[in-house]
Amino acid sequence: MTDMELKLNAKPSFTEVWYEGSITYKGKEHKFWLIDPQGEDEEGRSYYYEVRWFFKQVPMEVRMMGESIITAYRQMQTKSPLN
Repeated sequence: MTDMELKLNAKPSFTEVWYEGSITYKGKEHKFWLIDPQGEDEEGRSYYYEVRWFFKQVPMEVRMMGESIITAYRQMQTKSPLN
């Protein structure tokens, strides 16, 4: 017997909506996913957006655009006629 115990909720904590996008830098396209977690934790706090790059070879100048991508997404969400 071990001192380890595994716990797993039967109900999902949240779901994620993934959007695909890209940035062209110096003539080369770098693709990313913008991840929008849906729902809130047990204390009513919203989960934070995340940007993940398709590949490891992404220049630092492009990687630093993560917050700008999230800001642009949030602006799109507030301008959407569905909201």
